[in-house]
Amino acid sequence: MGSINSIIKKAPNFIQKAYFNIIPFEKRYGKVFADTLKFLNESKKWSKEQALEYQNLEFKKLIKHCYNNVPYYNKLFKKNNLIPEDFRETSDIKLLPILTKAIIRENIEELKAVNILNQKIYQFKTSGSTGEKLVFYGTDEVYKKEAAFILRSYQQHGADLYNKSSIWLRRYVPLERNQDLWYFDYELKRLYMSSYHINENTIYSYIEKINSTEAPTLVGYPSSIYILACLCAKFNLKLKYIKKIHVSSEMMLDEWRAKIIETFNIIPIAHYGAIEKVSFMHQTENSSMYHENLEYGINEFINENGYYTIVGTGFLNYYMPFLRYKTEDTVILNKNPNSSNFPNTVEKIIGRSSDILIAKDGSRLPGVNFYSWIDKSIYGVQMFQIVQEEIERVKFNFVRSDKYSDQTLDDIRKGLISRLGDIKIEIEEVAEIKRNIKNGKIRCIINNIK
Repeated sequence: MGSINSIIKKAPNFIQKAYFNIIPFEKRYGKVFADTLKFLNESKKWSKEQALEYQNLEFKKLIKHCYNNVPYYNKLFKKNNLIPEDFRETSDIKLLPILTKAIIRENIEELKAVNILNQKIYQFKTSGSTGEKLVFYGTDEVYKKEAAFILRSYQQHGADLYNKSSIWLRRYVPLERNQDLWYFDYELKRLYMSSYHINENTIYSYIEKINSTEAPTLVGYPSSIYILACLCAKFNLKLKYIKKIHVSSEMMLDEWRAKIIETFNIIPIAHYGAIEKVSFMHQTENSSMYHENLEYGINEFINENGYYTIVGTGFLNYYMPFLRYKTEDTVILNKNPNSSNFPNTVEKIIGRSSDILIAKDGSRLPGVNFYSWIDKSIYGVQMFQIVQEEIERVKFNFVRSDKYSDQTLDDIRKGLISRLGDIKIEIEEVAEIKRNIKNGKIRCIINNIK
C-alpha cells in the first residue's frame, strides 16, 4: 500500500482527492496501525487490574528481549548481577540505573537489538533546541503504533484526525517570501497553516480560509491557538465549523486555556508524548488531568527540587529500547489520582527541565516558577519570553494585552527581582515572540549562560 500512496501523491490533485476519500486511512496505513488501534479501542474499556496486568506482561517481555538481544543491557544486567527473573513487577524496574542522553550517545551501537534483521530502520532525533540533540533508531512499527495511540487520544474527546478535514497551526513554514501561508494535504485531509504569520494583518484571511474548509477539528501548539483566540476576540471573528481543539508540545498556561474557552466555547484537549517513545498521556473533556496510557510503557516521576521529572520505559521500540530513560520534561502530580485503567496521575505538564534561570545567589529556578508568576500575578502580558545571557542580566520581552496598564512594567520588574535578585533587567515590548525555526515552538524561558 505504501508504494501506491507514493504514486498517488505525484498524481493531479483531483486524483489524490478521490483516492484518499475512497480508501480509509486505517487501510492505507497498514496492518500494524489497524491492529494497534483495534487493540487500544478494546483496552480502553479494561479495569485498572486488567491494564496493570497487561503492563506487567509487556514489561517482562521487554526485559527478556533486552537481556537476550541488546548488548548494552546484557552487559548492564550482568554487571549488576541481574537476570530477567529478578523483574517480577513493574516496580522492579528500579533495580536498573537511570538511562540518560549521554549514556545513549556513548553506547549507540550496543543499544541496537541484534535479532531485528531485514527491516527498514528509521532515524529519530530530538530537536536539540538547547544543544542536547539526540539521535536514535527504530523500525516502521514504532511510527505505526505511536500513530494509533495519538488517534485514540483524539477520539477520546470526539475529535477526528484522519477521516475528516482538520486545521493544523503547526508543521508548516513558508520557505519563500511570496509562498502561500497554507497548503492542503489530501492524504491526511489537513490544511497546514503557518503559525509564524498569524497577526492583525492576516487574521481575516486565516479565518476565511479555516471556515471555507468546514473542518471540525483545530490542532496546534497551545501558544498558536491562544494567539488565534486573542485576535478573533479583538476583531469579533468566529470559527463557524470548529467543534474540537487539540493541542500538544507546549505547556498550556491557565490564562491561555481560559481565553481559548472564552473565545471559542471549546475546551482545548492535550496529549503528551516524548519523541524518545517512552511515555504517553492524554487529557479528556471531563478532566484537565493527564491520564497515563499503561499499554504504552511505564512512567516514573522522580522528585527533583519539588518538581517531578518523567522517567519512562517504552514498549514500542524493540530495535533500540530505552529502560528508565530520563526525559527533560517535568510535571506537577495530581494529589488525588483516580483508580481507573487511565490513572490521571499528572495535573500539569510543565515542559523542559532544562529551561531554568539562575538567580544572583546561584539558585537554579525552574521555568514553572516564572510561568506561574506570569499566569497568576501579571496583568497586561499576552505572550512573554525571558532570556538570560549572564547571571546578573536578563531580558524580558513581552507582547501587550488589553489589560496592560502603567503598573504592568513595575510588576514585571519587582517579580523578576524577587526571584532572581537585584540584577540588571531589560524590558522590551515587542510585536510578537518569535518561534523556534527548528520545531515551531515558542520558548518562553531561555538560558544562554555558557
